[in-house]
Amino acid sequence: MENRVVIVGRPNVGKSSLFNRILGRRKAIVEDVPGVTRDAVEAKVEWKGKEFILVDTGGFVPKTSDEILRSVKETIKREIKRADVLIFVVDSKEGLTPLDEEIAKDLYPIKDRVLVAVNKVDTKKDEALVSEFYPLGFEHVFPVSAVHGRGVGELLDEVVRRFKKDKVELRYEGIRISFVGRPNVGKSSLINALLKEERVIVSPVAGTTRDAVEIPFRWRERDFVLIDTAGVRRPSRVEYGVEFFSVGRTIRAIEDSDIVCLMIDASEGITRQDKRLGGLIERRFRGCVIVANKMDMCAYSEDEVEGFIRKELFFLDFAPVAFTVATEGKGIESVLDKALLVYEDFTRQHKTSFVNRAVEKIFKEKPPPHYRGKEVKVYYAFQEGTRPPTIVLITNYPDGWKESYKRFFVKRLREHLKLKHTPIKLIIRGRE
Repeated sequence: MENRVVIVGRPNVGKSSLFNRILGRRKAIVEDVPGVTRDAVEAKVEWKGKEFILVDTGGFVPKTSDEILRSVKETIKREIKRADVLIFVVDSKEGLTPLDEEIAKDLYPIKDRVLVAVNKVDTKKDEALVSEFYPLGFEHVFPVSAVHGRGVGELLDEVVRRFKKDKVELRYEGIRISFVGRPNVGKSSLINALLKEERVIVSPVAGTTRDAVEIPFRWRERDFVLIDTAGVRRPSRVEYGVEFFSVGRTIRAIEDSDIVCLMIDASEGITRQDKRLGGLIERRFRGCVIVANKMDMCAYSEDEVEGFIRKELFFLDFAPVAFTVATEGKGIESVLDKALLVYEDFTRQHKTSFVNRAVEKIFKEKPPPHYRGKEVKVYYAFQEGTRPPTIVLITNYPDGWKESYKRFFVKRLREHLKLKHTPIKLIIRGRE
């Protein structure tokens, strides 16, 4: 059991609205026309300490000759087989339809897993409409309003009562790119521009995104997972509560990414909080693309803006810079182009002989200072892993490596190993 909850129903009964209501954010696209959802959309949800995977599906049309609707139906059938709980959504305003009855017949063999959600019960007066759906033959029927949230808590109480596991894992395959920055720098706008649809909520009110939202995405035959995060304000302004935990999730998203897009507002310049976020990325050895957004509101040229960035964020000297106007879709593909450049270096493995030759060259150019009057030597070096490239040095005096020399060494090592766009993690060990 993986605590998998699948929402099904005929087209336009409010499945995606219910999905977004349970999720607490707008991940599924909602339009008042049938057939907007075609693929299954899934997300991780927590209710009363129990986690589950919630899946939104397209409108179920049992008999159709339409090619797209047929593929939607196959996706739904596959999801029904995998489901631990099915939420069958019907529309109280339209009443029981022949299509509802057909879907009910398909679900009846697994009726123990089915909960009926009678949607659009927006007021007390609408509750009288619920009785029309009891003849479908399912034991659990819940009046709900996806738009207003009425009855959704009671529905979720019954959902989680059926689970034995408290935790679930949901991880998509692909290059993981998180978008971080201060509130209102345009993270969600950039993601929506990349996806060419409004997948995450965009608002001029700071702090609209509160959770880390993961979105699978394909571009130029490559799979990506785009991660939208909450805007991180400076610590003195973060109140304990939802926003406090949003910051924690943003930090976890950085740690769980291959590449972090640090978004800055080009019209405001580099702030102290931008530097703090840059420091988090550097200390966690993540690949990075610096995105200077809102270039249309900036009085400086791209070269001048890059100059400011290089001066203020000097510790991210390996990160390429992209210039965007996310609201107009300008420069957005350069973000992915640069992310792929970073990813190539971030995942590159070198032979031990090549690493040792690079270390020898750096030592000839500038060896480390003596330690307690003795020469500091490296006996051998090797690359232990990737993501980030991790170089291990076996030395006679691990304590003899001063921070300033380590910074110089890593910078030169990046040049010799041709790892221009990635951080390098340096591990210094003694012979024992």
